[in-house]
Amino acid sequence: MKGGYFLFNGRFHKEDEAVFTLADLSCRANGFSEAFRAEHNEVLFLEEVSRHLLATAESFDLDMDGLLDPDGRLLRKDVSRLLNKNKLYISAKIEVQIYPALNGTNILLHAEELERGYYPLREPGLLLSFYHDHLKGDQPIPSYASSSSLMELGARRKASGIQKPNMILLNRERNCIESIGGSFAFLNNRVVTFPSADSGGYRCAILNQVMKSVKDAGYSPVEKDKITMEELLDSEELFLFDACNGLQKVLGLEDNRYFSTNTPRIAAKLSELAKKDREERINN
Repeated sequence: MKGGYFLFNGRFHKEDEAVFTLADLSCRANGFSEAFRAEHNEVLFLEEVSRHLLATAESFDLDMDGLLDPDGRLLRKDVSRLLNKNKLYISAKIEVQIYPALNGTNILLHAEELERGYYPLREPGLLLSFYHDHLKGDQPIPSYASSSSLMELGARRKASGIQKPNMILLNRERNCIESIGGSFAFLNNRVVTFPSADSGGYRCAILNQVMKSVKDAGYSPVEKDKITMEELLDSEELFLFDACNGLQKVLGLEDNRYFSTNTPRIAAKLSELAKKDREERINN
């Protein structure tokens, strides 16, 4: 049977095992979580994911000495152990939670099976809405991490309540900054626009690979500080992206609908990059 174990500070525990104290649960609120993808026992874009986790941890003042390294060697070893223990040999989602401990930093890794493929593009696409109930302000939430847990929890509940798989989150100026657990980009006239580092939105671990995929597909990637709701509604196409699912085609936003004929080309290029990344790693 697949699954059933998680890795906590380098040690395996069964998912039904009592491991965490009340102090642990309190500390988890002061950390962060990320999800990324593994194919055939290898983390896709390993170095980028590991450096993203290190940068996020640094912004939370968490010491990762001996837990993560910029080249991803430690992360690769732990993920391989976790996947083998759970018999997840093909495609898997890895969720990592990093948060302060009484002495040092805790790191928890959990894995679950995913649909096979190097970031497969799902059809027919997502139907989205804007999330207005909470707005992301200038609070000290780093762009490496997605919105505060309270805001993201509210957005997930709202999305579930209106039967939407995801939502576009806004800041106090009501500009579009990120999606739940990821980011977005929109296409007009062969130009693909992403939220910039100054937008205040989440900076995905595989952002550079997505932008390279845009170039490889024959489009021009640009970044913009302020993206209005009207720009997204008036765009030709819109897609979401994150380190676990890759590109996700958007079928509609509010009452607007997209044909999304170009997004699959970009997704195919990202898949090619991911396959090449894994092949080069196992051959070195």
